[in-house]
Amino acid sequence: MVKNVTKRFGGLVALNNVSVEVLEGEIFGIIGPNGSGKTTLFNIISGLLKPDKGRIIFKDRDITKLKPHERARLGIARTFQNLRIYPYLPVYYNVAVTARAMYKDKKLAHAKTMWALTITGLLAEARELAGTLTPYKLRMIEFARALVMNPKIILLDEPFAGLNPSEAELLMDLIKKLNGQGITFLIIEHKLRYLMKLARRVMVLSFGEKIFEGTPHEAINNPKVIEAYIGKGIMT
Repeated sequence: MVKNVTKRFGGLVALNNVSVEVLEGEIFGIIGPNGSGKTTLFNIISGLLKPDKGRIIFKDRDITKLKPHERARLGIARTFQNLRIYPYLPVYYNVAVTARAMYKDKKLAHAKTMWALTITGLLAEARELAGTLTPYKLRMIEFARALVMNPKIILLDEPFAGLNPSEAELLMDLIKKLNGQGITFLIIEHKLRYLMKLARRVMVLSFGEKIFEGTPHEAINNPKVIEAYIGKGIMT
């Protein structure tokens, strides 16, 4: 739960008194124009930024003051809009470096890495340098790194960016599969056509303010959402 969170950068108010509750086992979407505060909210939830006001509650525990690695151990994992890949390391080690940070037992870290590579379809490329892979496979590396953390919730920051329609379908199938196994998802995405196939609820941010919360279908007919997205191609 995000409760009354405000974040300022100098004179800029990136988030203004934003609250939202994501239910366990839910796929919840966050949309909004560029600069609306979406990634700032992810950074606050994951612990990379501290709010100026408000609290972050996870499983009935106030985690507002916890560091990112402490939140990760509680089950909060994330991916980044700008991929954080080690291009000159093999795919295996791009994922294993996270697993080894999570688990002291090397055999367990290896097993978790191999499982994550298998689930994300990367096992065949495990020995290849990450920098040689397609944008879709690079997204899967980030996804695999989130999975080795044994997450309860995964924050996906624009996971469909750069993907063609068939790749987007593969990713949606993976999200649905993992959600069926109990993982909660919080997804930032500009384009509602993907979220409409995944999320039952979405929140819309505009200039740091929450302007809507409801179903994706309700969002595309909401006057405030339409105004925020004029010329933006909300469904494309």
